[in-house]
Amino acid sequence: MARIIFLLVLSISSLVSNAQTAMEIIVMMYQDASKIEGFIAEINKEERIDDEYIVQLSQVKLNRNPYKVYIKQLAPKEGVEVLASDNGKKAVVNLNSFPWVNIYLDPYGVLMRRNQHHLVFDSGFDLMIKVLKHELSAKISDERLIRKEDELWKGKAMYQLELQNNDYRIVNYTVQHNEDIDIIANKLNINAYAIVELNRAIDGDWETYDYLENSNVDPYSDPAVPNSESHFAFD
Repeated sequence: MARIIFLLVLSISSLVSNAQTAMEIIVMMYQDASKIEGFIAEINKEERIDDEYIVQLSQVKLNRNPYKVYIKQLAPKEGVEVLASDNGKKAVVNLNSFPWVNIYLDPYGVLMRRNQHHLVFDSGFDLMIKVLKHELSAKISDERLIRKEDELWKGKAMYQLELQNNDYRIVNYTVQHNEDIDIIANKLNINAYAIVELNRAIDGDWETYDYLENSNVDPYSDPAVPNSESHFAFD
């Protein structure tokens, strides 16, 4: 069973009633998040890569429309900077190391996706809200979304909600014509890294992504695809 705990920072004046249900608080979060045009934040991200949990601390500046995001890593690789926008084909990257020049990388490419669960364009609230809406609209019950005791974090009043995801399982999925990993991940509301991790026997690492994206063949019939039935972490 997977458990996800949300600490929701809202205005202190909104913490007015202990009678609010967890779902009412989530709906409030949807509404507040939709009004955010941009933010500056320090983000502590922890993701499992293979058998290791990687912690990354970054300063993030984000503008929603037009979409632009600037990320400066504080740890573990201090000083690495990324600047990306939805109207640019390449992201500008400062490695803060040799060769001491800015480099231009594909945000969807292998280098920028290495050891990352998500794209740089997934920064912000929109992806989280999309996944939550999918989960909560289809399957949620009062027993699975729980309001726990309110918390104080850095002096700010916060709601604490726990989502118990009892439906997590691995299923088979047959890749359709012209589908790549990002299309499938968006369709099923899962992260692309999980797809690659479960299907490394197909072609290995993000080479799998490059193959599916650039191929015009039908994966049902092409013998070059050794396993067109892929496995996904799905709920």
